[in-house]
Amino acid sequence: MRKLGKLTAIALGTLLAGSMAFGLVGCGGGPQEGQTTIRFWYTASISENRIMQNMISDYNKGQGIEDGVYVEGDNRQNIERTALYVDTPDVLTVKDEDFKSWALEGLFTDLSDYYANDPGGYTEEGIPKALTQTFRIDTAAGSDGIRMAGEGADIQGLPFGVDPMAYYYSLPAFEDQKINIISVAEEELSSTGTYAKVQPHGYAEYKESPFEGAVSSTNLAGDTVYKVFNDRIPMNWEEFRYLSKMFTPRYNEGSPTKNGSGTHWWFAYAWSVGGDCIAWNGENYDFSVADKGANYLVLADTLELNDTVYRAGDIVSYEDREAAAAAAAGSVHELPSTYDALYEFVRLSSPVGGNGGKGENGYGIGLFSNDNAAGSLVNGEIALLASGESAITSLETSYRGKYDIAPAQQWREYEGGSVYYDGAETFENEYLKVIGEKYDDVLYTGELAEDEATGTELVGRTSAFATFTALVIPARSDASLKDEAWKFIRWAAGEEGQRYLMQMGDVPNQTSLAVSDEYYEIGGGRNYWALAFQAQSAEIGDWAYFEDGEWVNDWSGTFNGQLRAGYTTIAKFMANEGATADEAISKVNIYLNGRF
Repeated sequence: MRKLGKLTAIALGTLLAGSMAFGLVGCGGGPQEGQTTIRFWYTASISENRIMQNMISDYNKGQGIEDGVYVEGDNRQNIERTALYVDTPDVLTVKDEDFKSWALEGLFTDLSDYYANDPGGYTEEGIPKALTQTFRIDTAAGSDGIRMAGEGADIQGLPFGVDPMAYYYSLPAFEDQKINIISVAEEELSSTGTYAKVQPHGYAEYKESPFEGAVSSTNLAGDTVYKVFNDRIPMNWEEFRYLSKMFTPRYNEGSPTKNGSGTHWWFAYAWSVGGDCIAWNGENYDFSVADKGANYLVLADTLELNDTVYRAGDIVSYEDREAAAAAAAGSVHELPSTYDALYEFVRLSSPVGGNGGKGENGYGIGLFSNDNAAGSLVNGEIALLASGESAITSLETSYRGKYDIAPAQQWREYEGGSVYYDGAETFENEYLKVIGEKYDDVLYTGELAEDEATGTELVGRTSAFATFTALVIPARSDASLKDEAWKFIRWAAGEEGQRYLMQMGDVPNQTSLAVSDEYYEIGGGRNYWALAFQAQSAEIGDWAYFEDGEWVNDWSGTFNGQLRAGYTTIAKFMANEGATADEAISKVNIYLNGRF
């Protein structure tokens, strides 16, 4: 859900006089003969601005000569969109949450013809689909009064960069609990080599040493084990809550932190199993945040449901769930409901003694906060922090060398499950199964569960929200300069321009760059792999779905201030806010085509 008091994502505005770091940048020593000058407004910090200056300067002295374009960059902050009616630049950067409302106000130039008539100049090939779809919207409504956004809609902006949510974890805290940290992607685990005995878990405990040099320690159950955290594989729900439990004094007197984790966003939980706070039913949107219907994972190689063809490993859409439930036996695997995902998320921050979503105890392992600032990690409040890449700026200032990055949670099923109970089946008595131990006389191997008939792995989607940025050409800009503006943004959104953007830490839109050693090395030893990994499957948050975020504000205050804090239950939340949310949704006139 949207953070309370969230500032507008786009920061375009007041020129800070007297500082070239935040001022007008005529990069390249002035236009050469044959170059036409265009103006580019963007937003950047002081350190980021140096990189933007270099990007603009190198364009002016290189591709800009061939294009006949000279760019004047202007780093701006805090300007309302009304300023575009007074002084309009030729190119502008816009964040996803402002994009649709600005587009529907007619503030952007439709780029569809430029894209269609300029083959080789810019291509969406090699860019994650969600990123390209985010900046597509038809400004004209159809006969039903609905405007389509997403797949197939008009291009109003070119994707410029991605800032995905990931987990930032405390190295000192992990060292205190003697957790062995490795960075091995799932596909790199094999039957031979250094990590031949390591199973595909984000966090796991082993009875025997799984690799040379691993250090043993005592786990929450009092057993001597080898704790292994792999920051290149997502934790499943059970692993995440167990690890958060380890860093909560109530469950571990030796915890070096006051709380286990700090997370504000539920998207990774809901999206992984096919849920969301809205769902298209074929005619309109439902408020589905607490929908109790089962979700489905496709097992068959191909499965057609209501004219939609699914492949093995796909998650069935809300609209097709009824058809999936009636599909042939063995063609789908039932997943938790959206309600189940919400319940798990709410219990993290709901305290013991709180409502916990259903009226029972919460886990009491998550820091309840509307703003998970980096200081929570630095000050020992938590061991794991959910945040965007923007946290790195603060962490590099006050926690350099003491943190790293890991992917968000994912629904994952393992052979024999993930947990066992010592006594009553309560969270207090819940422990993670140890690989190599026997439970009910069955050896627990920690292997990822697969469907026996098809071999399809029983895992959900890997996804979390991200902030996406676009390059747009304002509609009110000088008509005679739009061709020149297009030449610049197609370059900036292409591989050459993205090499500059990724130096700021943002994940480049080009997948080939994002998952390259070149990008990872920019992290200076930090696990930028996790940022790139998250960016490939990230989506916009609910505040950016429709015309603006007001539809979220109508109910998110109670969600964040009451439900997550343990003051109310899911049932009471829906009773009090469900009709309000439905009313807010009924007022939107956008269909998110291609949205999962």
